[in-house]
Amino acid sequence: MAVENKPKPKPRIVPDVLISGPRLDMDALRTMARNEPAAFAAKVQGLIDGGMRWSDVRDLKHLYRSLRDVEIEVLVNDAGDQRAVMASAFPLLSGGLTVAGLNDAYDAIPTIGQELVSELEDPKVSTTLAAVHTLDVGKDRVNESEDFPEIGASEEKYTIGQKRNGRRLSITMEAIEENDVPGISEKVNALGEIASDFVEEQTLSRVCDLHGSASSPAEPYVMHRNSAAASLYSSTANTPSARTPSGTRVTNNALADVTNLDAARTVLAAMKNERGKRIAIPISRCKLLVPDVLAGTAGQILRSEMVSGVVNEVSAWGPRGDYRPRLLSSPKMDDLSTSAWYLGWFEKQFVRKWKLRMEYMTLTGDTESKLRSRIAAQFRVAWNCEIGARDHVYVVQCLSGTTAPTATNVP
Repeated sequence: MAVENKPKPKPRIVPDVLISGPRLDMDALRTMARNEPAAFAAKVQGLIDGGMRWSDVRDLKHLYRSLRDVEIEVLVNDAGDQRAVMASAFPLLSGGLTVAGLNDAYDAIPTIGQELVSELEDPKVSTTLAAVHTLDVGKDRVNESEDFPEIGASEEKYTIGQKRNGRRLSITMEAIEENDVPGISEKVNALGEIASDFVEEQTLSRVCDLHGSASSPAEPYVMHRNSAAASLYSSTANTPSARTPSGTRVTNNALADVTNLDAARTVLAAMKNERGKRIAIPISRCKLLVPDVLAGTAGQILRSEMVSGVVNEVSAWGPRGDYRPRLLSSPKMDDLSTSAWYLGWFEKQFVRKWKLRMEYMTLTGDTESKLRSRIAAQFRVAWNCEIGARDHVYVVQCLSGTTAPTATNVP
C-alpha cells in the first residue's frame, strides 16, 4: 500500500512563560491586573489565542502605566524545568503579543526544509548516531541439526554538531511615549521572518552539501562519518563507500524529461546495504527537490500522463505511473544552484538536530537596561540547530554539467 507523502508542519517558537485561559474584554485588563493578578495571565493568553495582536493596542502609554507595577506569578521554563516567578504585568502582556506576532510572521514564510529532514532534539553539543547495518554470512540454507549461523553488525557512526543563533528586540520608553505600535509590529514581523529564513537557508544548504561536496570541499560538511568529514555527493564509483557503486551524483543530467529522472532512479536502485545487496528505495516515498527555475519543468514532467515523443506509452512518472515523487521547490534553492536537482528519500538520510528549539524569552525593563537605555521590555528568540547526514545511500544529486555548485554567502 502506498504511503501518502503529506506536508509536515514547521517547528514553532515556544514562549518561556506558560499561560493559558479564556477570553477577556480589553477594557477589563487594568482592573483585572490589579484586582485578580492570579487570573490575569491566563485570561491575557485567552485574548491572544483569540486573535489579539499588537495592532489592537490603541494607547501603549496608558497600557504601560496601568500594568508596569502589577506583579503576576507565572511559570517559566528554566533549563527544562518549570518554576514560579513574579513578573510585571506589562512585559507579560507585551511578551504574549510579541510571541504571537512572531509565530504569525514565522508561519507566513513558506518553507520546505521541514519536508527534507527528520527532527531530533538533543541537548548535547555533538550528537552521534550509530547506523547499524546487518552483516550476514551469506549462507542461504541451514541443514537439519545444523546450528543456525549468528549474524554480526558493522557500525557506521555519524556525528551532528551545533549552530547557535538568535536575535532580540527592545521596546523603549520613547516607543511607549510616542505610542509607536506600528514600529513595534514591524520589528516583531522582521524577527519572525529572520528566524524562519536562517533555519530554512541552513537546512537547504546542508541537504545540498553545498560546502562539503563543492569542487573544493570544506566545512561545514553535512556528513561526518566515523569521526571524519566527507563529501556526500560524488560521481566516482564506490564513493562515499562501496555501498554506492555508482556514486551519489549524476553529471550531465539536466532536468528536461523522464529520461533524466530515470537516470537518477538508476543510481538510487544501485545502492547497497552492508551485505552487498540492493536497497529497495520506494520512489513513492521519495521527493524531487529542484530550484524554482526548474519547478515548471518538473511539474510538467510529473503531470504528463504520456511520454513525450513516444506513441501510446504511459509515463511511469506521470499521474498513472508507478513513480510519484513529491515535488519540492523554493527560490532559495536558486541561491545555491539554478540547475542542480535532487531525488531521494530525504528524511531517511538527513536529521535536523535541535540543541535548542525556537525559544522566546521576555525580560522586564525595570533593570539596569532601563537605567542605561530607557528600555521598558526586551524580547529574545534563540535557536541552536544543525543538519547532518545519518547515511549516504538515499539521495542522489544531479548536475547539468560536471561542475559542482559553488558556496557563496550561504550558511
